[in-house]
Amino acid sequence: MLSKDPNKKYDSRPEIFGRKVTSVFPKYFSFSHQRPGNIRTCMIPPIVFWEVIRNIIPLLKLRSYLAKKRKENRTGKIRVAFYSDNLDEVNGIANNLRHVISFMRNNGYQAALAGSAFNTRMNGVVENGYVILLPRIFSMEQLGYSNSELAIPHVHPAIRLIKRYPVDIVELETPSPGAWAIGICAKLAGIKVISHYRTDVPTYTRTLVKAKWMHTYVLWLMQIFYHFTRPVISPCKDYKDILVKDIKIPRNDVQILPRGIPLENYSPENRGKGVWERFSDFKNKVRFIYVGRISKEKNLPFLENLWMDFRKKNPDAELMLVGDGWYLQEMKEHFKNTPEVHFAGVQGGAALAGLYADADYFLFPSNTDTFGNVVVEAIASGTPAIVSDKGGPQDIVYGKNCGFILPADSKASWLSQMEACIRVRENDAEYQGLRKNAYNRSKDYTLEKSVKEQWNFFERLYTKSYYSK
Repeated sequence: MLSKDPNKKYDSRPEIFGRKVTSVFPKYFSFSHQRPGNIRTCMIPPIVFWEVIRNIIPLLKLRSYLAKKRKENRTGKIRVAFYSDNLDEVNGIANNLRHVISFMRNNGYQAALAGSAFNTRMNGVVENGYVILLPRIFSMEQLGYSNSELAIPHVHPAIRLIKRYPVDIVELETPSPGAWAIGICAKLAGIKVISHYRTDVPTYTRTLVKAKWMHTYVLWLMQIFYHFTRPVISPCKDYKDILVKDIKIPRNDVQILPRGIPLENYSPENRGKGVWERFSDFKNKVRFIYVGRISKEKNLPFLENLWMDFRKKNPDAELMLVGDGWYLQEMKEHFKNTPEVHFAGVQGGAALAGLYADADYFLFPSNTDTFGNVVVEAIASGTPAIVSDKGGPQDIVYGKNCGFILPADSKASWLSQMEACIRVRENDAEYQGLRKNAYNRSKDYTLEKSVKEQWNFFERLYTKSYYSK
């Protein structure tokens, strides 16, 4: 089923830091990649159900096979598969999942990670020996989101993999077309299916899609999706409340679980090693940094307007933007006459860790992040974070004196706080106290802590789903 050919290039995109093809799926049929469109989006449900129906007999056979295996494994270790459509892109969800599942596997947990191959790939592939990117049957550029796509994977190779490596629980990370296909198929195969609310899809849709009927359509689909994939995991109280109020999930079916990142990659000790100077010639300026997708749903138009006002009275500050996205060229055009604003592109490894540590403050105005991996990365580098009072990042900063939580979209509040930050930076004792608090707070987000709590939840769910009836 899989073959190895390390000398052949299977992706027309540039190589992505830290990802290496280790196995390749054979060629499968796929429709040509589609441009975005409201009507084309409505083509997705029929294709999802067609892919399910044409595999229904193998799925029912798999159901019988897995039931038998589960009886044999009653006292053994549980096996969990995570599925995410955005896994073949560069974003916080994909990066976090790759770190988490790698940690799980290295520490004896039986975990698998799967997604759909991006449209630039000729074949489905396996990366780093454990990330399965299934061959796609359909893909379409997301509305308002040109660097991302909606995709539906072939179900047949997934069935063969699950038969070889049986699964007890499937966790779906986003309510995407691929997740619908995998979720329905897993249900038919008798596998417990749950979901994780990692993306604020309704807000993204309202921000990026003009057609109002699409907002209602997406919310309706999400309500169906999260009802058949209960319980739903939320990373914070804010989004638990949203799931209950807007998605209509019963409160006792929403489970808050912490997240973690590989903290060993980030440290205050990386400060002052010359990484910032690779992108900036300025001396003795207070350094602000943003890291993340360069896209409107991260509230970057607000950051643009904020900085334009801030720079008028604060010539002793500079801004570094790290990342890529469909809004990048527009941002560069807006900032073409602002030499203190720098664009570092996508960075990873020591370069990213150095930029975090060299910065004096981390700016993150997003109102749509359910957690905020980049916020934890920043504070783990000793860099205080400035975040909005909407979404998950505020939970990271709240009550720990490691940053500041500001009213979303209140330019006056952000301007005032950034000016105060410059004064704090001039007081070394006060500033170093902030850095120390930030670093100490990051220790609450280790992979070890988050994985242990996640797996305890999976074990309770496994017993309740299969043996308490």
